[in-house]
Amino acid sequence: MKKVLQDFVDLVFPNCCPGCDQPLVSGEKYICTSCDLDLPLFDAKEDILSYFAGRLELSEARAYLKFYSAGIAQKLLHHIKYKGDQDLGEFLGTMFINHLNRDGVFSNIDVIIPVPLHKSKLRSRGYNQSEVLAKGMAEVLHITVDSTSVIRVRKSETQTRKDRAQRWQNVSGIFNVEGKALEGKNVLLVDDVITTGATLEACGEVILAAGAGSLSIAALAAAM
Repeated sequence: MKKVLQDFVDLVFPNCCPGCDQPLVSGEKYICTSCDLDLPLFDAKEDILSYFAGRLELSEARAYLKFYSAGIAQKLLHHIKYKGDQDLGEFLGTMFINHLNRDGVFSNIDVIIPVPLHKSKLRSRGYNQSEVLAKGMAEVLHITVDSTSVIRVRKSETQTRKDRAQRWQNVSGIFNVEGKALEGKNVLLVDDVITTGATLEACGEVILAAGAGSLSIAALAAAM
């Protein structure tokens, strides 16, 4: 009876794929098969690590999806950030790590740090999209997500429509590490998207200054 009722609800109010807005069919979860096959994936040969060379000392840096204006990655991120689709975020975080596990990437990580939101932004949105992604990753890696050791001490303006120099200035000094929980730890810093990398660099600098043993970066998408 419950299945019949659920089938009726799905027929009248179908869940739609955030990538193409088409109704999901039986067996599809969060995104449709067509969009899944069309995901613009980064592969191991496409170097994200060199993007931070000379700016931030990293052990590894990976992104899952290539970010294009009006592309699938942008649509998925929009659903996660602005439509409250936390389940989609966790699902994509899990897919990301499963994709990387083929190469054994991040096998030595001790703790995951999501790039924190300012408390006012967290209060208005209700959740941190980077933390949602991190939870999906942690589920596969079987490690802890630490959402308290790194805090955003100053609210920054949106990075949209800022040039590179303005973005660097906008995030300067906005993060701080509290306590000594990160000393000697291999840290994975997680964000939703890499654009200039300014936010990740600002956050990564304070993590390394706090005594982390190593730092790696993972982002759901990158506009490279």
